[in-house]
Amino acid sequence: MLNCYRFFTHSLAFSVLCMGMSYSAIAETIRIGGTGAALGTMHLIGEAFQKAHPEHRIKVLPSLGSSGGLKALQGGALDLAVSARDVNEVEKAAGLSAYKYGTTAFIFVTHTKTPVQSLTTEAIAAIYSGKQASWSDGKPVRLVLRPKGESDTKQLTKIAPEIEAAVMTAQAKSGMGLAVTDSDSADQVEKTPGAFATSTLALVLSENRSFNILPLDGVKPTAQTLADGTYPHTKDMYAITGANPSAGVKQFLQFLRLPQGVEILKKTGHKPNMEP
Repeated sequence: MLNCYRFFTHSLAFSVLCMGMSYSAIAETIRIGGTGAALGTMHLIGEAFQKAHPEHRIKVLPSLGSSGGLKALQGGALDLAVSARDVNEVEKAAGLSAYKYGTTAFIFVTHTKTPVQSLTTEAIAAIYSGKQASWSDGKPVRLVLRPKGESDTKQLTKIAPEIEAAVMTAQAKSGMGLAVTDSDSADQVEKTPGAFATSTLALVLSENRSFNILPLDGVKPTAQTLADGTYPHTKDMYAITGANPSAGVKQFLQFLRLPQGVEILKKTGHKPNMEP
């Protein structure tokens, strides 16, 4: 009888140990990073994902930019990169794959105390070219530029030829304020009176940023005008995986398509991509 008891207890302990080992094997910490436009949304979706999958943990890193996130993914510092651009041919050849999880509005913002209520295409060109150097209260325009190859700059120059020329003029000037990442730009706008910059509706809504969001050519960027297409200036958002994404990363990507993930995307200023 004693031997049977010892066998039973030893077997039970071994079973519990195996269960613990099995649990540890599937549990993951999923590191996410990349463009600042996506990080606030990833925080919110990550929290919801963890409740649905308590065996996993989501860790969202500070803004690295789209290209920085892809490099970190390739270097093994991230498990999932978020990007405002698709992967290029070189990145595809390296095994990276992109899933467009949604589209957000590409917008123009100012400091909350800046006395401007709306913009036209012509006004944007005047601001970037320097022809409009002050606001209606006489205070100077504090233009926050982005790097030439950054997605915001590329999106900005697509709006109109006169804006493209104006942006080139601004970047050729010395002493202009430059923000490397979306988060840097947002921080500068919030703390600098007279600041003017580009941003995304996703960043503003997901991070509850204190901005003055400007209508462009009579159309205000909102979740509704994004969804119905009346606000035409948009930016696609991508989740990028490496050559061999883990089971947890695959679950997270699937969560983006589920009703709970889709609802968070809508609330944070996205038009979700419902395609597989």
